[in-house]
Amino acid sequence: MNLSRRIRKLEATLTDAKGLVPHSPEWFDYWGEKLDRIEAGEDVDLTGFSLDVTDAFIAAADAEMVTR
Repeated sequence: MNLSRRIRKLEATLTDAKGLVPHSPEWFDYWGEKLDRIEAGEDVDLTGFSLDVTDAFIAAADAEMVTR
């Protein structure tokens, strides 16, 4: 019984308010597009935007800076 595998499988079944699996490539693409549109000055519906989104993008940016 691989507990780590079972936990990942369980986490993959959990979705956020938009029906996306948090931290999945689709989730990052969805919220990344929203943030890009905000940066471009568009009025964007941020329903479902959570602190988890902010934390994930900050962590991704930090990880990218480390690999440079």
